[in-house]
Formats: sequence, C-alpha cells, structure tokens
Amino acid sequence: MTVTLAPAAQMLGWLVSPSVVNGDGRVMSWSNPQHAGYPYPEIAGYLLSLLALEGESTLDIRDRIARRLVSDISPAGGVGRDGADYVFDSAMALAGLIAHESAGGVLSDDRSIDRLFDFVTVNLTARQAGTGLSTADPDHWSVSYGCHLLKVVIALYACDERGPRPTTSALVDRLVAELTGLYDNGRFRANASSLLTYLHSCCYAVEGLLVVQGRRHGEYRDLIRGSARWLAEIQTSEGGLRAFHDGRDAFGTLHTDATAQAVRIWSLVDAKAYQEQIARGLGFLAEMTTPVGGLRYEPGSDDVNTWATIFGLQAVQWSYEGGEWQWMV
Repeated sequence: MTVTLAPAAQMLGWLVSPSVVNGDGRVMSWSNPQHAGYPYPEIAGYLLSLLALEGESTLDIRDRIARRLVSDISPAGGVGRDGADYVFDSAMALAGLIAHESAGGVLSDDRSIDRLFDFVTVNLTARQAGTGLSTADPDHWSVSYGCHLLKVVIALYACDERGPRPTTSALVDRLVAELTGLYDNGRFRANASSLLTYLHSCCYAVEGLLVVQGRRHGEYRDLIRGSARWLAEIQTSEGGLRAFHDGRDAFGTLHTDATAQAVRIWSLVDAKAYQEQIARGLGFLAEMTTPVGGLRYEPGSDDVNTWATIFGLQAVQWSYEGGEWQWMV
C-alpha cells in the first residue's frame, strides 16, 4: 500500500484546529484523547512564526495565540512550564511575537518584547539555560548551555531589526564561538559535559547556523555542509532519524521532529544533492501521518505532535517549492 504525506494545506488546517489551539489561545503540545498534551508556550511561538508567513488570512487566530502567550510571560520575564522559565522557549516565543507584529498583529502589552529579550540575554550572558531549573538533571540538553541555543539567534536578530539593540552583535558572536565548539565531525554534542548527540537539538544548532550564515554574520558553510552530510549518513533505511547518537552509532526510536528538521536542512543546503535523502525522509513522515493531517511523534505513538507537524509542513513546502533561511521556524 502506498502511503502519502498529507498536503500542506491539510497539515495547516490541523494546526489551527481546536485540537491544537484552545479557545483561549493556548497551543497544545500534542493531541491524543488517551494521553492529554499540555499548553506549550515555545510551540505557540513556532506556530505564530509559521502563521505569520501566511499573512493576513491568519490574523484572527494569531491575535488569540499572541494574547495568551503574552499573558503567559512570568514575573521573571520568560516562558516555560512546570515552574521553570527556559531561554530557548522564551526566544521562540519572542521570535513568534515579533513575526506576528510584523505581519499586522498588535501586541496586548508593549513591554512583552523587552521583557522576553532581557530574560533571554541576561541568561545567555550568564551562560545558563533558564531559571527555576534546579530540580532537573543539569546534563539534560534542554536545561544546559548547549548546542540547541544556537537557534536563539533567530530571536536576537528579529529584536535587533525591530529596534537596534547594541548588545546583540557581540552576544551572537560569543554564543556562536562557544557553542560551535560542540561540533564534532558533523554532529553537535548536546553540551560540553556530554558525548551524546540528541538529534533534535543538533538540528536546532544547524538551523541557527543557517540563519547566521544567511545574515553573513560569519563563515560557517563548512560546518553546515558537514552536518548535512552527517545527517544523511545516519538516516535509516526507513527514512527517519533516531533520537540519539554516541559518536559511533545511532540509537533510540525514530522521531518525526528531527526527521522533518533534517529534510528542511537538506532542502536549504543542496536540495539536488540530497534529493534521495529528502524523498526518504518524506516517505517516513508519510508513514507517520494521521487522517487529520498531523504527524505522530514516533512509530507506535498516538500523540499527534504539534511541533513535528510544524516542521513537517515546512519540510513538505520546501522540498517541493524551495525554502529560504528567512522562513526558518
């Protein structure tokens, strides 16, 4: 039986449905009646950035998401969950709010951009991933000063364009110089204390470098091309990417988020050279497609995952129509 990936319009339709966006504007992590998701401000930022690319037609739902996202900013100035505020989550929320504003939206609190920017930059300057993280494993990729934070440059650049921020250039320079030190023969280690690569965060790092390179803020083509080759080498015969790599072998379940991210990376780096990898990746994503248009997180899961579907939608669009680094969500 031939399995086909849902068209982009169907994927977008699911992303703006009540299964994902609640009536009060909260964006859910996934949809599964048997395994409820949770409101996820980081993913609200992604969705705002994606919908802003669609223009005025998405203004009403963007306004609803943006109002809720602004109200979710903590007294510390960040967003996150379970009592912790994360630099990465806050940066993605910041980028989404600016994209919404640039596409005709109005922010319910003019201070929200400055508060998020200050939270992100203060914590990056201190080389920390957020606040309220004391109960988490300090070596876990999401709570460490790790490679995933390279993608934060998207928000820093967006803020600087909105109104010049004198500290942005120097902070980007330092962030990139330090975190590219985690590059190891094509892969990015999760952080300085780990030998492991988590593919999802590794792809975040490459996405950030693609934006830095696109803005001519440095020369990182060798690292980007090396990562694209490495991702192609570890792609499975099913077309997906496994969750982890220890420097010798990939292991763990196949994940749709990292697979869709890899397809986006290949499409930007050299769509012709990686056409076979792109086709295999899309084939795996097709296998994970649900009737509603969303993507399951992994084989055997009934969680229809929001961020994987956001990345998957762009993977579909870019593989057929071409992509640009400026559209990176």
